[in-house]
Amino acid sequence: MDDRRVGRRRTGSAPQLEAWADGVVADLDAQEHLERALWRALRHSPTLREETAVRRADALRAAALGLDAGGCAMAAGVSERMLRDWLDRDTEFAAAMAAAAELAERDRERARAVAAADAPSSAALWVALRAVRDGAVQSTAAALGGWSEQSFLRLRRRSPEVAALLAAARRARAKKADRRGRPRFEQGYRLVRVEEGDMAAPGAPDGSAALRIAADECPDQRGEARVRRHR
Repeated sequence: MDDRRVGRRRTGSAPQLEAWADGVVADLDAQEHLERALWRALRHSPTLREETAVRRADALRAAALGLDAGGCAMAAGVSERMLRDWLDRDTEFAAAMAAAAELAERDRERARAVAAADAPSSAALWVALRAVRDGAVQSTAAALGGWSEQSFLRLRRRSPEVAALLAAARRARAKKADRRGRPRFEQGYRLVRVEEGDMAAPGAPDGSAALRIAADECPDQRGEARVRRHR
């Protein structure tokens, strides 16, 4: 978005800012929805191995952008417990996560060396907004994005757009709760295929942990827990 459009939004009416923020929050899951649409086009349900690979890639990207374990788990759409389980069981993944974190730290050091401002990243704000939308209080959401509560409050005061986005994320909670009459923040299950070898591969999670990877905030149309096993 160019500077002129940003300026118009800042000087526009409150309803315009609210509508813009609602649209941004509605797009928080755009990449996930796109992936599902592409799987449907291929007439293929992702296997547990494929699903895990995508979520691990999301965690690696978050680590490279400077997010901590909580932020990486939120970016990957899994619990911190699941992320720790992956790290404990798969030394190669753990090494990749450590390398990504080191890369982020070197980037921060280079920025400090040239006296560059340590600006918040869009990935950090995405994590914070998704956490608020999914029911987290603001202080928890701020911590997931790498802010202290006070620095996050300052960001809200400085940026009307951030304040509007947080308000939109809170409004979206009710929309998620009302969808299909399901309880607020109840998790559904993504349909995945569990094939022979998915559970037994080196570094693979145990059975109960493997099935938990299918949990997300977008259930199937009946809202049921569904895992298909292929023999």
